[in-house]
Amino acid sequence: MDNIVGIGDIQMADVMKMDPSKAVSMFRNRFAAYKKLADEIGENAAYEKMMEAYPGQQKAFMGAFIDNTTLAQGFTDAIPIFRIMGFSMEVVDISQNGKDAVLEIQRVCPVLSLAKEYGLESPCRVICEMEQDATVKAFPGTKAAIISRQSQGDCVCLFKYERPAKMVTPQTQETQTFVSRLFDVIRLTPKIIQIGINLLKNQFFKTK
Repeated sequence: MDNIVGIGDIQMADVMKMDPSKAVSMFRNRFAAYKKLADEIGENAAYEKMMEAYPGQQKAFMGAFIDNTTLAQGFTDAIPIFRIMGFSMEVVDISQNGKDAVLEIQRVCPVLSLAKEYGLESPCRVICEMEQDATVKAFPGTKAAIISRQSQGDCVCLFKYERPAKMVTPQTQETQTFVSRLFDVIRLTPKIIQIGINLLKNQFFKTK
């Protein structure tokens, strides 16, 4: 137990053999380590102790996904491993105004009930807060925030990550905007027609 820090010192063999059961065992180890340390040295010191190795491991793990691409693409590429671990993850690209930014939506939290086994109200402190703290430390210039939590009754867990964006040429932005607008108009045509019909109906009933 004493050598369990950060994310449990995950090795490549662990990743290759990962499944929901193994992931839950890994998270259970983290809760057990945190509880043991908290009883010995207090919660804040336990948090700091477990964070010692976490940024380095986060750099190795998430760096493989986000070092040479956008956050949205990197997080999207990471969906399969989260799915193997029992999560149900969606990614939304919210990049703008010089920011490379993404929303990570987790519909399923496989450790939601584990925390109470170790005397914790929620898993957020040991799992999500450490995850974000490690990410910020591992990737300078990155910001992270927890927007909603299933442990507090929200329908999903929602996380935001952002960092300065790499340069994008104005021409590329203009082309993307024109194309997206064109497709939006095409997709909206049936709804625009329906809106017109609804307005006519409203006007007809008003005049009766």
